[in-house]
Amino acid sequence: MEQLGRQAEDRPAGPTPAEAPRVVRGRYLVQVDTLDAHGVAQGAVIQTHQSPDDDAFAAVYGPAWATHAPPARLAMVGGLPGELVEVEAEWRLPRPGRKRAKHTPPPQVRVLRVVQDVPARVAAQCPVFGTCGGCQLQHMAYPAQLTWKTGRVCDELCATGFAAPPVLPALASPKAWHYRNHMRFSVNREGQAGLTARGSRRVLPLRTCPIAEERINDTLVVLADTPLPQPQALIRSSAATGQVLMQPAPSVEAHARLEAAGIAVRESDLDEELGGITFRIRPSSFFQTNTAQATRMTEEVVRLLPAGPDATLVDAYCGVGTFAALLARRAGRVIAIEESASAIRDARWNLRDVANVSIMQAKVENVLPALEERLDGLVIDPPRAGCQRPVLAALAARRVPRVVYVSCDPATLARDLAYLCQTAAAYRLVSVQPLDMFPQTAHIETIALLEAAA
Repeated sequence: MEQLGRQAEDRPAGPTPAEAPRVVRGRYLVQVDTLDAHGVAQGAVIQTHQSPDDDAFAAVYGPAWATHAPPARLAMVGGLPGELVEVEAEWRLPRPGRKRAKHTPPPQVRVLRVVQDVPARVAAQCPVFGTCGGCQLQHMAYPAQLTWKTGRVCDELCATGFAAPPVLPALASPKAWHYRNHMRFSVNREGQAGLTARGSRRVLPLRTCPIAEERINDTLVVLADTPLPQPQALIRSSAATGQVLMQPAPSVEAHARLEAAGIAVRESDLDEELGGITFRIRPSSFFQTNTAQATRMTEEVVRLLPAGPDATLVDAYCGVGTFAALLARRAGRVIAIEESASAIRDARWNLRDVANVSIMQAKVENVLPALEERLDGLVIDPPRAGCQRPVLAALAARRVPRVVYVSCDPATLARDLAYLCQTAAAYRLVSVQPLDMFPQTAHIETIALLEAAA
């Protein structure tokens, strides 16, 4: 960090006519006071070491520059609440001859050095941490990450009216590193695979990623010297089967090199195992990217739902049929509902030998109110945007005795639970279990248990 600070001192703070730079920079001392919902540190500027002049700020923001600059607060990846950090802020100038954007983007800020740290700080494992847009929390000790994520879920529920939400401590991932089984890399003009820099489209070429499964990194190393087609390269791996799925398909030369390295490449699908069941996964399929933690999540969901030969359960937004397949071993009947035609094809393949699962291609809000069967339990795992209001209304009207809501966004989860438990008063919130599905990032998976109100 000291070296980064010395390099920054040689850079000009504002534009000079001779160089006509595309950016202007400043250096500031920031007192970090919070992490936002995206894991980005926020803090007050308490000292200016070097700053663009008024003309530079006017070039960035236009006539109203004084309302935006100099900055009173800055946001950056790499700080922790309670720390004092020196940062460099970089503002991009409009392209000559082009109209200024209606909304000027915030400056890109990077930590040059930590002046005063906190006990939760650890050394980040990735050399491009803070520049890469993938991770936000590598500099935070893993137990502190779990505490922060638990607090985030609590805060979101409290903000929507739950006075004392029954939130349990976040469950740690079995692996805090090299857990991710699916990576979508950008490919630059030279054919190099990597991840994009935060706040830009610039590709950072990579030969390894500390959160990717080792087999994905092995694949990256083999492909590093083989130009790949733009714009992206998808690599998915299965620890259980050893298979690797690539899209687009590698060239003949790359395929031969991968095979020589002992990497079994597939182009259309791969086999993944979860809970002792094999699932077919295609490039378009949604499947959890942390297999070990996904196993724990599905075990928890199955445990919370009713069991027995007379139990009828619903898997809403069933996707490729993961929950339906696992629930079928404990229930008399499972109704799997999914709107996506692609996901339905996968679900029918994965559940082809499971006689007690009925698969329905339809919208949840259309099917749920019309089901004539007595329903004993339901699991719902919607997209990040949460449930649409018609889905919530259908749940409220049906009042299924036990509902397990799986969410990947605490804010939309809290919003939906507030509707079901407060606005509609149809359910009682029993427990909320955060799981760390994505260590080193700000993402949080949560399992909420609801029981129908009396």
